Amino acid sequence: MLPPLLTYLLEYIKYQDQIIRTLLTLLIGKNMFDKPTEKPVNKPYQKLQVDELPIIETLQKLDYQILLKEYLEKNGKPLKPVQRRSNSKGKVPSSMKCPRCGAPSDYLYANNGGKGQYQCKVCACLFNKKNQYAKEAVLKCPHCSKTLEKIKERKDFLVFKCKNNDCPYYKKKLQGMSKKEKKQFEKDPQSFKVRYIFRQFQIDYQPLAKHSPKKPKVDLSRLHVSPHTLGLILTYHVNYGLSARKTAALMKDVHGVPISHQSILNDENSVALLLKPYVDQYPYELSVPVVIPELKELPNMPARWTKLIRLAQQWLVEQTV
Repeated sequence: MLPPLLTYLLEYIKYQDQIIRTLLTLLIGKNMFDKPTEKPVNKPYQKLQVDELPIIETLQKLDYQILLKEYLEKNGKPLKPVQRRSNSKGKVPSSMKCPRCGAPSDYLYANNGGKGQYQCKVCACLFNKKNQYAKEAVLKCPHCSKTLEKIKERKDFLVFKCKNNDCPYYKKKLQGMSKKEKKQFEKDPQSFKVRYIFRQFQIDYQPLAKHSPKKPKVDLSRLHVSPHTLGLILTYHVNYGLSARKTAALMKDVHGVPISHQSILNDENSVALLLKPYVDQYPYELSVPVVIPELKELPNMPARWTKLIRLAQQWLVEQTV
């Protein structure tokens, strides 16, 4: 009688459980009892690619006087300066010179009607005030030899891109796409790297110098406390290893000097930055020689340690006398 009853009760409990699950699902709007499927995320993430270095062409500096002589010898007449009209909108500053050949403003055109672009009549160099010919080199794509265009300026580097649609690198990337990738490329072209990109890093070597360019948080020459008080603070905080809060409490309770824990940290930072160059370049001279001839004659390490301790004790006695 008992086993059939237990079986009936278990079946009834399962039936009630199904009813409860169904009601909760209808009430909340989603199934709370399905186990989450733990499948790995398989997204087509872009692989890290490092392009080869660009072609670097150094720009040749010219001398406008030599160019004027060559023009005279070739044409039999001198090259005349630019004749400007009185009502001309584009005016060239008298102090401006050609950044490529050094020709004065008399040989410079206002090339685009006073919008900032100039052209040299001697060497045909195009430039403006922001981008004069002062850059040391021209970056070109290693695949199509076209000049790279600067597209982004970041804090520590510049980004250059080849925008030539006939570039072999660009065509090869497009041809290597599958149909699915081509459809995705039409919707979101930024998710694919199909053009040659070069990053020119602008590294500041000053932080690598011996003297740190980081300035102290506190000017020690303007402290309100005496050097003796600063020495006590550093002794408690650095030598004895107390925390900044314990050091502040000790200075107030024992010495009667009210000071915050943040002031202690700022003073410590300032002193560390000032002492670092002296510590790095201090000529340490060891009082005990590194190589002791007496130790080489002893047979084993215990005897050498005993001899070394005796030498150290003897040296301490000589220093105290």
